[in-house]
Amino acid sequence: MAMVFVSPVEACRWAFLAGLRSETTRRVYRAALDQFECWLRSQGKRWLEATPDDLRAFRSALLARVAPPTAGVRLVALRRFYAELVAQRLRADNPAQFIAGPSTSGRMPTVPADSQLMQLLLSLPDTRTLVGARDALALRLLGETGLRVSEICNLRQRDVVRLPEALETGLGLVVGEGARRARTVALSPTVKAALDAYLRLDLPLRRLAKGVGPDAALIQRAAANRPVGGRPLTPRYIWKLVQRYGALLDRPDLNPQMARRAALA
Repeated sequence: MAMVFVSPVEACRWAFLAGLRSETTRRVYRAALDQFECWLRSQGKRWLEATPDDLRAFRSALLARVAPPTAGVRLVALRRFYAELVAQRLRADNPAQFIAGPSTSGRMPTVPADSQLMQLLLSLPDTRTLVGARDALALRLLGETGLRVSEICNLRQRDVVRLPEALETGLGLVVGEGARRARTVALSPTVKAALDAYLRLDLPLRRLAKGVGPDAALIQRAAANRPVGGRPLTPRYIWKLVQRYGALLDRPDLNPQMARRAALA
């Protein structure tokens, strides 16, 4: 049986991706590494031969093809992988360390501006999957409607109502409790699209769990063995959700309050 030779860089790459806790993170980072490797080959170079100038050129090539938030995520992936190559003593320096993100005016990114925050986060969920569609909906409710975490968790299917004032969609969400505290928030086209995509993927599980009535949670946990009536998301889950996607941007300190500020600014 022929033996397959794996280079130290390939072994490091495999271990780096395998060590990422989230499948979403692995998917995003793998795509970023593959793209940069192909670009390097077109320049006649390999991973260990790349220079900061190469990273800057790749950054420019990225920005010509993808949106700035997407480019920022891919640059973070490269920065973290090169840091791993340095940690494994396969390279003495990290050529991506001081390559600025696309919206930082030459500086290393610190706290993203509120107007950029949701753009960055919303580029990450894989909306082709149930979990990704659910995460995208929760993030949009935070960052576009400004709902509180507790309000998102307490939403029921009956809270989606017709709202003539919402000219583009005709729909709104009733949030809060009691006649005095309740308010109606208009659904934008992007939030409605996220809601439709999530419900379409979640409908089979809702039917199995008999979680399709007006009192059922609007956003339910994705477990296939969910209890009868469905189980709503918890505030803790939403906090972890934002932090998990924030970690993809090298910003695990991001939290739902920052996301709400994007909507309230």
